[in-house]
Amino acid sequence: MIRVRKWPRKRGPPKSAAQRFWIDWFKQANLLAKYADPMSQIRAKELTAHTGMYPRDILLAAMRGRLYTWVDENGWKWYPMAAVNDISESLDVLAQSVGSVLVRAPDRWRAAADAVINHVLTYKGPTVAPVWQAAGGGGGVTQEVLTGTPIVPDGTVNFYAFDVSLYVAVEIILEDVGFVASTKPLFEFSTDGGISYHAATGDYRASFVSHASSGSRLYPQIQTSHRDKATDQNGLARFGSLRAGRATWVMGFGTTPTLAFNDNGYAMFAGPVDHIRVISGSGSNFNAGILRAVGWR
Repeated sequence: MIRVRKWPRKRGPPKSAAQRFWIDWFKQANLLAKYADPMSQIRAKELTAHTGMYPRDILLAAMRGRLYTWVDENGWKWYPMAAVNDISESLDVLAQSVGSVLVRAPDRWRAAADAVINHVLTYKGPTVAPVWQAAGGGGGVTQEVLTGTPIVPDGTVNFYAFDVSLYVAVEIILEDVGFVASTKPLFEFSTDGGISYHAATGDYRASFVSHASSGSRLYPQIQTSHRDKATDQNGLARFGSLRAGRATWVMGFGTTPTLAFNDNGYAMFAGPVDHIRVISGSGSNFNAGILRAVGWR
C-alpha cells in the first residue's frame, strides 16, 4: 500500500476584522469553558451524555446566549436575546427603515410603503396589500372609494354589485345612467357574501315623498323612482348601519325636475349587510352613465 501525505499549508492571518473577532472569541470561550464552575461542568456532561456533542458545546452555547428558553407561570415563552437578534436581522431583509411595517401581500410578506404622519394602515381586501391612508375625522373614520369603482356601464349586465363588507356606511351615486329600454334602478341587500339578495315582499320598509304623494310602504327592493325611463337616471343613495344587521338609507333620485323622488327607510336582517347591488327593474341592460361608490369605515 502506498500512502501519500501532504503537509497542510498555514492558513495565514485572518483576512477581516469579523474573522479575527470570532477567532479571538472562540479562544476566550474555550478557556472560560475549561475553568467553568463544577456544577456547570457536571450539568454539561449530563446534557451531552450518549450524544455526539461535547460538554464544551453546551458551555459555548450558553456563552452565546443560545442555550435556554423557559415558560413563566402565565404560559409566556421567553427566548434569549440572541434569538431575538437573529429574527430581527432576518426581517431586515424586507425592511430596514425605522417605523417600517410588514404586511402580507398576495404573493409574500412585504414592507408597506413608507408611513406618513397621521395616516393609518388600511385593509383593502383579500387581493391587495394594505396601504397607508389619511385618517378621517370622528374618531379615526376613514372615507375611501370602493374597489372597482367608478363603473362605466357597457350594456352587458343587468346589475352591478358592491362589496360593502368593510364599511359601516356607503354612498352609491348614479350619474346619467341609461338602459336599453325604459326601467328604473333598484337596490338590494345581501347578508351571505353576495350569493343571494333579499327581494321578498316586505324586506324593506320605506317612507317616501314624491311630487304627487307621500306615505310609508313595504318593498321587495328599494326603489329609486316611480317612473320607468331609459335615460338620465340621476341620484344618490346613502346606506348606513351596515354592520349592525339593521340597514338604513336615505336617497334622492329623479329623471326630470317634476319627477323627483326622495325616500328613506330601513331593513332588518339576521346579520350585517356585506353586498349591495343596483339592479335594473325590468331586466334591461345598463348601457350609459357612471356609477360611483364611496365607503366609511
